[in-house]
Amino acid sequence: MASAACTTGVVYERRRPEKTTLYDIVRDNVETLYGAIDDGAIAVRIPKHAKKELEAYLR
Repeated sequence: MASAACTTGVVYERRRPEKTTLYDIVRDNVETLYGAIDDGAIAVRIPKHAKKELEAYLR
């Protein structure tokens, strides 16, 4: 059985979120966001699953 790359000519290339502006913004501000929430400076709640996703995105 031939691999998909051989039959389609397409080779998987990992996306590089760490090279995007969004990544830089999240990385530089996520701790500030958490601190503001903990201090009560902003009245929002980040669900546990969303916090997990943010942290996974940064890894």
